[in-house]
Amino acid sequence: MRIQQVILLVSGVALVAILFLFGVTKAPKKEEVAMPGAMQEGVSAGMVSVDFNAILDKARLTLSDNQRDSIAMVEMSLEKSRGEKDKAQTLIHLGEDWTRTGNIIVAGKYFAEAAAINNDIKTWEEAANRFFMGFPNAADSTVRIFAVQEAIKCYEQLRKLDTANQDYPIRQALCYIDGQGQVMQGVTLLKEVEKKYPDNLEMNLALGRLAVVSGQYDKAAARLEKVVQLHPDNAEAYFHLAEAYRALGKKEEAIKALESCKLLVEDADFRAQIDSYINQIKNQ
Repeated sequence: MRIQQVILLVSGVALVAILFLFGVTKAPKKEEVAMPGAMQEGVSAGMVSVDFNAILDKARLTLSDNQRDSIAMVEMSLEKSRGEKDKAQTLIHLGEDWTRTGNIIVAGKYFAEAAAINNDIKTWEEAANRFFMGFPNAADSTVRIFAVQEAIKCYEQLRKLDTANQDYPIRQALCYIDGQGQVMQGVTLLKEVEKKYPDNLEMNLALGRLAVVSGQYDKAAARLEKVVQLHPDNAEAYFHLAEAYRALGKKEEAIKALESCKLLVEDADFRAQIDSYINQIKNQ
């Protein structure tokens, strides 16, 4: 997950996860957490039918003449493809061409179609990763919903093909949580990973973030302290840990965690935001 997305995501998980995650009987009194617009849209829409052709038509408008001509040639080859193997290879070629245009969600769709034919792990990964990377930055809500839903389908297939891979259930969980606001489904997957791989970095970051936004600050601090011990170079862990410390009234610890976070990021704007946040804590 990109560190620039951390601040946005910290504010974005429904409190419905509290009971399931930590067994408490009432919500925290300190603050109320609201879901951001993107997650509300995902919850209200659920798994909805999205017209890919409409998305494709809009994407075509972003192409240069050369890109449009190149893709048209591959599309012609697709129509003339002979046999499933040939069709799958042409779909992959089309996905690669769309990737080069920057339309990675459209590209993901063609990789997914190829994967449905050859059922190859690498092809499913190519599709899933494009959807997963594309949905957080999708400006159009319909495109975002489409990408999240397709990513979930791809990771579901990948989990069937490779039951030992830890990344697949974690990324699928993040799609449920950050893409659709389906916290319970996401947490269920994360907890399954935790049973087998208690030290997994991404799983602990996700559950630590959920603990922060659901007001379980002691639980969050304990989990994230373990993460930074195991992974002292992870900026996101320090940021979430600082949030937990701040909420617990541990100002010095929060500032120290933020300073550690700042040392690990290169983005000047984000570092400036951290400095501003530190000043806010100092003046509380």
